[in-house]
Amino acid sequence: MAKLKELLKNQLSADEVNKIKYSYDIIGDIAVINDLPWGMKSNAKLIAEAIKNTHKRLKVIAKKVGPTSGEERIRPVKVVLGEKRTETIHIENGFRFKLDINKVYFSPRLGAEHLRVINQIKPYEEVYDLFAGVGPFAIPAAKKAKKVIAIDINPAACNYLKENALLNKVSDKIEIYCGDCKKVIEKEKFYNCADRVIMNLPMHAGEFLDVAFKVAKKGAIIHCYFFLHEKDIFKLAEDKLYNEAKKAGREVKILEERKCGQLSPRIWRCVVDFEVLN
Repeated sequence: MAKLKELLKNQLSADEVNKIKYSYDIIGDIAVINDLPWGMKSNAKLIAEAIKNTHKRLKVIAKKVGPTSGEERIRPVKVVLGEKRTETIHIENGFRFKLDINKVYFSPRLGAEHLRVINQIKPYEEVYDLFAGVGPFAIPAAKKAKKVIAIDINPAACNYLKENALLNKVSDKIEIYCGDCKKVIEKEKFYNCADRVIMNLPMHAGEFLDVAFKVAKKGAIIHCYFFLHEKDIFKLAEDKLYNEAKKAGREVKILEERKCGQLSPRIWRCVVDFEVLN
């Protein structure tokens, strides 16, 4: 980010330059400026031009105009510079993901975490992704697993997931369901059949642990994501996990706890990997 500061040092005040942090994401050929410091919003186009000059391959510079919200996890953005579109193809770990950043949730910061989980999957596994989005876990998992069940409540995400399954040539190994994962699991009677469950919904995943325990067979591995405060980090997640396991009559063993990205000062995206023992 030093280069971006260097590009802006003659166009902004020293105080404004010092406020610039790594505050944009690159998704495909689109850069998304996240939270501009208060008082700098009028400089969005100037910052967009500096980002485009830093990354020549970018075709669109957009800025976030609202928080990620709703069941469909949509983060609204507005194009500031470049082509007037918000659809792109993002390449991660050798896989291609088509998506519209104004219609679906996608974080390019989780590439290493996606790969960490995918590397654990065995060929005999049935993998259940309860909040699949456009498929950053489900699509690579389908390359390794016996079968993948991918569920998402956002119709746009499901449509892109179907397209991405074809794009990555895994449509024969992935079943896609659009709807609330609780209702899908009940309707399809997906009980005690999962070897691995992925729960990437950090704001609310703990509320769906009952679903994970229904679908998980003995010996299943569950990856559950949380947003946690760094004070007593993981305690809240552990308490929730053990309480829900007790309600479901399941015993669990925590295998790993790790941070996988910072959301805001003192708040971390974290994952707890655990095994269902009975």
